Amino acid sequence: MSRAFDDLGPYGDPRVSDADAWPAEPESVSPSARSVPMPISAIAAALAADDAEERRQAAARLGRADVAEALPLLLRALGDPDWRVRKEATYACHRLIQASSSAAPAQRGAEGDRPPAAQRDAEGDRPPAARRGAEAARPSASQLLVGALLDALRTSDDVGLRNAAIEVLGYCGRDATPALVGALAELTGDERKLVVDALGRTRDPAALDALYATLAEKDDNLRQSAIEAIAGMGLIARERVTDILYERLADRDRFVRLTALNGLNNLEAPVPWRVLEPLIDDPILRSAALVAAALAESAEAPRALCAALATARGGAFAQLVRALARLAEGPLAPHVVTALRAAPVEVGARLVQAAAAQGPGGGAEPPSWRGLGADPVSGRAQALLLAAMARAPGAPDAAVQAMIEPALVETAQRALGLLGEEALPAVLAYLERHVDPDPDLWEGLDDATAALIDGAVAIAEQRGREGDAARPVHEAPEPSLTELLGAVRRSVKSPSTLVATSALYGLAKIGAADDFELAVSQTRAISLPVARAAESALAGLSERYPEAARALARQLMQAERTHLAAAIVIEALGSAEPEELAFLRGVASAGDVRARRAAVTAVAAAAGASALDVLSLSLADEEREVRLAAARSLGRLYASLSDAGPASDERARARELLRLVRGSGEPELVAAAAQGGAPFRSDPPWSEAGDRLSAPVSIDVGDGAVSTPGMTGGPPSGKVP
Repeated sequence: MSRAFDDLGPYGDPRVSDADAWPAEPESVSPSARSVPMPISAIAAALAADDAEERRQAAARLGRADVAEALPLLLRALGDPDWRVRKEATYACHRLIQASSSAAPAQRGAEGDRPPAAQRDAEGDRPPAARRGAEAARPSASQLLVGALLDALRTSDDVGLRNAAIEVLGYCGRDATPALVGALAELTGDERKLVVDALGRTRDPAALDALYATLAEKDDNLRQSAIEAIAGMGLIARERVTDILYERLADRDRFVRLTALNGLNNLEAPVPWRVLEPLIDDPILRSAALVAAALAESAEAPRALCAALATARGGAFAQLVRALARLAEGPLAPHVVTALRAAPVEVGARLVQAAAAQGPGGGAEPPSWRGLGADPVSGRAQALLLAAMARAPGAPDAAVQAMIEPALVETAQRALGLLGEEALPAVLAYLERHVDPDPDLWEGLDDATAALIDGAVAIAEQRGREGDAARPVHEAPEPSLTELLGAVRRSVKSPSTLVATSALYGLAKIGAADDFELAVSQTRAISLPVARAAESALAGLSERYPEAARALARQLMQAERTHLAAAIVIEALGSAEPEELAFLRGVASAGDVRARRAAVTAVAAAAGASALDVLSLSLADEEREVRLAAARSLGRLYASLSDAGPASDERARARELLRLVRGSGEPELVAAAAQGGAPFRSDPPWSEAGDRLSAPVSIDVGDGAVSTPGMTGGPPSGKVP
């Protein structure tokens, strides 16, 4: 039976419940049927009708009647053969109790408040003291209902009436507690169990003493109801309830022990492992005990959970996965990994099967994510991470497959990181199938393909950092790295912009000196994101292979179509020969837009203060992209110069150029210079321009406007992100 009336009780304080809130009233009953008063005689006649819907409409009107007059009719409606009429009668009791509790403060108003006119007419000339005495003696709706419903429990065998009475008594809250405690000592048989249920529904901590005393009786049904009622009060009397539940873990009745353990789990109260360990051997208690193991903070818990995974079914399997996943997120994570890797092979197989959501076929029975409210998506995600920790066979394939599902992408990336180089063969097999010039093979999967490229490159990069010191210089890369690099190279020319850009960023991290030509060719790509990613790839390769990059720069300087690439390489190297500086100065004034922008950035990085002439000219360039690059480079250069020594004159000149930037009337230039390092906010000469930097700037980058301070749409300095 649902636990109703779980909102504010008539005694004012919030009432906490582990059940659903007071159910919504049926929309089929019109608001007027509940709000418009109706003569009590008409309601009584309607309640005697043969039509159940007419009786239900009549029961709805009882919520606006006088409670004393309506009491007999409420009892009749609460015992009606039709459950809808009984439910409507409980709603009516709910409204009467609420109206009574909200009217009580108004009746205790400030001295001098006048009662309503109707009340004054009815009371006539009675003295004020007599009127106050009459009001105090008038019982509330809760009190009237408690007395009538307890009488009904004593005298009626109607199951529907009894169940409805328990709901209403529970909502009466602490107004019902004393009468219910008295009835518990007075009644016998099944009526006592009903009273215990009602005491639990009151959510009144004062009922705990009577409920605890009931645990000492011999009637197991009564004791089971009492422990359920006590566990349901955990959130309003946590300390007392926790003590009682701990005590009952040694109860002679397994149902009482189970309810106590579930109550402790709901409160997330840790149970010592020495107490939990014997409970795990009991088939009835095992599921709850294993969940409690996740809260026990014991190194023994992961081993027990992993052992149980081999045979658990349905909801029990889902509980175990959730418990282990919770332990894996805390300080016991190393113990979880150790236990998973020491577990039988079928444990890993079941985790992989659960993560992949496969049907039965040759292996263990697939677990169910439907049990105990488990969410299939979160359950699969947790199973995938545990399978990766266990390094279970098939876990890499499951992680790759999960990458295709948007809800599991983040988890799949974590799983690939946990698997490390073991995941590379599965990733390579996927890329071999999906990286192809034919768009039909990657359409709809480019997000997953790009993410897998990023993940595989990160794994290879990590392995390279760990193995570089131990591997001889002349030793060739391992086969899997060679295969990955081949897949990345093929992906660079993918028709998917997302895949191509991921491949280019990956090329910067794991590419070889032979990949310079590929990166250079892509700097002239039609797609601007791909071209910008190629610039970053070229810069990254230049930093990793400086000698080859220097020779390449001299070749690239010879052809106008590769001037952009040459400038990027020189900037990445951070230094330039006189011939290269002359080349950069020429390109900064005569190249195409992207080449001029790259040359401005490169000459400032390579020439230092001697680049101020180029920067001053570029600040007046007709293309805003070039002006922004010059302003940003000027800010960096100013921040690197010192006020003392030989650099003081150059710093003063840079300051003058920054004054021009400030006075240009172009907020985006001020923002770019500040991004580079110009102290507009802290240095007194720049205080007037500081306020301009607080507003976002709309900057045209060719494919659209970007509203952001200091962002030009291109790579900041050709460096790899």
